[in-house]
Amino acid sequence: MPQYLIEVVHTPEECLRALDAVMLAGAHMLTNSHWGCKDGVHDAWIILEVENDTEARRVVPPAFRHQARVVRLNKFTPEEIRAMHPKG
Repeated sequence: MPQYLIEVVHTPEECLRALDAVMLAGAHMLTNSHWGCKDGVHDAWIILEVENDTEARRVVPPAFRHQARVVRLNKFTPEEIRAMHPKG
C-alpha cells in the first residue's frame, strides 16, 4: 500500500487548535503525528499507508484539511537512479 506524508502547517496562534483537532481525531492520529512546535516550527507531519491521496486528505481534521499538503512517498534503488541518468 502506498505511503503518504501529510504536512499541516499552522501558525503559533493556531497551534492549540491544531493539537486539539488531532487529539479529537483519535489516539491513532495523535500517536502518529510529529510536531515541530516546541522548536518554533509550527508544522505537523503524519506518515501513513492508505490507498490514495484522497484517503490521506480525509484523515486530516476538517478545520485544517484545506491547508494540508499530501505527498505520496517513494524510495529509489541504486539501479533506478542509474537508469535516470542520460546515456552516453
